[in-house]
Amino acid sequence: MERKSLLVVDDSATFRQLLSMSLKRVEGISQVDITEACDGEDALQKLERGAFDLLLTDLRMPKMDGLELVRRVRSELNNANLPIIIISTKGEEKDIELGMQIGASGYLSKPVSMARLKEVVSSFLVKS
Repeated sequence: MERKSLLVVDDSATFRQLLSMSLKRVEGISQVDITEACDGEDALQKLERGAFDLLLTDLRMPKMDGLELVRRVRSELNNANLPIIIISTKGEEKDIELGMQIGASGYLSKPVSMARLKEVVSSFLVKS
């Protein structure tokens, strides 16, 4: 698989770091391929400045949550092709459903298992 560029969005620096470490175990991904953002606003700015092959976003964040980020990527940035994976805690089923309706491509539940992360991420990166 050719190199892919990922954007990881979560307000928890610890979770971003854990997710990045796990993503580096997926074939074709290294640390230089992963950009981190601390909330939706930060992510939107990075998306405006660069191209990414996959966006992974938490739902609950300050400033701009993951649902608003999905909405704005699809409408303001007019980016219908960027795969977006929502990462949520259990109990946010309504938010996940809404996220899928407004343009998310998939979702993962926290805590994220390495096997499931690899499976979902790889499936979207092969398509892009």
